[in-house]
Amino acid sequence: MEQLLNNVNFSTIIWQIATPFIFILIDIISGYIQAIINKNVDSKIMREGLLHKFLLTLVIIIGYVIQFAFNLNFVAQAITIYICVMELMSILENLKKAGVDLGKLGDILKTKKEEK
Repeated sequence: MEQLLNNVNFSTIIWQIATPFIFILIDIISGYIQAIINKNVDSKIMREGLLHKFLLTLVIIIGYVIQFAFNLNFVAQAITIYICVMELMSILENLKKAGVDLGKLGDILKTKKEEK
């Protein structure tokens, strides 16, 4: 795992910190837009989603505390990559729900959702 993380490097620590927050913001915006398109805006779902994003922020902070306190650089990087992948999947699902044709990628998302 650590070897894999060594091969995936962010250009700077600022980008490592900023990237998951950018993905989270894009997920919030794409989720809201698809809810408007589908006439499915629900304040309870939005509240729960925002609380979930807040918890992700806490996980990111914990990762950096571990990184700097114990000099375990791969922990924060692993958390960042995991959150980015998770948010990217959510963004793609929002696009699909909004009617954006994702081609083969849409078929993959549909298959993954059916497996759950």
